[in-house]
Amino acid sequence: MLDLKVFAGNSFFYPLRDNTYLCFKKLEKDDREKFIEGFQKLSKASVYHRFFGFIKELSDEQLEEFLNTDTKNHVAWAAFDIEKDDFSGVGVGRFKRSETSQREAELALTVIDEYHGKGVGTILLAILYYLAGKLEIDIFTGIMLSDNAKLIRRFKELGAKMTRTGNEYEMRLPVFKDFNNLPKSNYSKIILPILQFLKENDFCA
Repeated sequence: MLDLKVFAGNSFFYPLRDNTYLCFKKLEKDDREKFIEGFQKLSKASVYHRFFGFIKELSDEQLEEFLNTDTKNHVAWAAFDIEKDDFSGVGVGRFKRSETSQREAELALTVIDEYHGKGVGTILLAILYYLAGKLEIDIFTGIMLSDNAKLIRRFKELGAKMTRTGNEYEMRLPVFKDFNNLPKSNYSKIILPILQFLKENDFCA
């Protein structure tokens, strides 16, 4: 078993539900090839839910947009499987602050299919939630397809308001700086220990 340890570049290990460890770190421009490799491992269904359409590859413009992050207005963290020989990227989470409402940010999460159901998305969400509170962001926004029932349910359990238009839901998720204000729900019980861990260790500062 690996010991929890901070590495250069704001990164740390955290266990999945099966007690294997992933490395979570800030997404940087040097991660471009890993980012592309991760996209190529997504199923058609995962691509469709993330991009609302079928695309075979990311354009240079999209890659530049995704990788052009900072520590205030466009924040992105990635998960890497350190036990794989190629140090595989398995998930990415990001938020981008609204240009018209500085206390709101658009949230996006993507996890490759092989790692669905292992808690990767929850850990990435916790990282972004924790950082958003530190950056005075009060609301996460997002759009998701209506057939993404599991994700919609999880956000609702965290207190999100969902407004349906056609086959899409518009999400508004409050970001509580005091984690004790999270709604009492099954999913809150899962994400709360991760948030407390991040606060106590401040790995993402």
